[in-house]
Amino acid sequence: MIGASGGEVQAPNIEKLKAARKSPAVLKTKLVLLRDRLPDCIVFAFEGDNDKPVYYQWAKQLRPDLCYEPFVCGGKKQVFEFREMLARDLGGLSNRVYFFVDRDYDDLAGFDDSPATFMTDRYSVENYLVSEKVFEELLKDEFHCHGEPELRKEIVERFAERLNEFISVTKEINRRLFVARQLKLQLLKSLPDRINHIAVVELAGVSAAKSKPEELIVLAEEPAQKQVERLSAEFEKLLPIERYRGKFSNLFFMKWLELLCADRKEQNSKCFNRLGQPRVVPIQGITLGMLASKSDYPAGLREFIASVQ
Repeated sequence: MIGASGGEVQAPNIEKLKAARKSPAVLKTKLVLLRDRLPDCIVFAFEGDNDKPVYYQWAKQLRPDLCYEPFVCGGKKQVFEFREMLARDLGGLSNRVYFFVDRDYDDLAGFDDSPATFMTDRYSVENYLVSEKVFEELLKDEFHCHGEPELRKEIVERFAERLNEFISVTKEINRRLFVARQLKLQLLKSLPDRINHIAVVELAGVSAAKSKPEELIVLAEEPAQKQVERLSAEFEKLLPIERYRGKFSNLFFMKWLELLCADRKEQNSKCFNRLGQPRVVPIQGITLGMLASKSDYPAGLREFIASVQ
């Protein structure tokens, strides 16, 4: 950046500014302000914005009467640090505050468990949304395949094949991320957030992207080979659809649904030609909240939501 005098001016450290907004002290201040306006409200503290619509749908199914205020902390570590700060508060600020985190590859990340903390049994909330069950419900409603169980079965089988292909081509990316998280290695760049960075998705098949795992999961230091071998043995025991990174799977799911939406409106559709009449399916209407309304919810969530008071 060039200043008015022509000299170089250091740009502000954007990452530090972002981190400051998510510090425990700032979050505590936000909670104090919220309590001033809603002193008796139940608060659900989430990692990020994506958790809000998902847990809303699940909580509504489990306890339709439950009213709570969502509170976004900006990450898993921030949820735990916020929880620890509230635990030290002597004014009862932690009362009626409940915390929700994804399991990821590091479980509780070294923090203690608590009755007010819920952790998913799968990698993240997205792992419950990307499923054959949810997909078939989409076919019934959004893709207008009601009354066509045979056709739905065929398309669900095609989806399952593509999902398995995606899991296969992203296995080594997940393995490297698993090793990094288990060893608490620093990542030097953000995780991929676009499907074309990790896979090439088409209706008829899924193939690997050009980037190598070490180009996508960039580490500050490389782990020792013995560490990789030991952790790889643990990684192989994971059930991919449940324990591989859910945000990657969701990128695949939304891309494949986008392609399916395009195919549904074609006169010579590859998947829906037996239905005759083309239909427009707006991909924008397929949101995380809508998917959650059709999905199973995490093990233990029913009991956790029942304990909220």
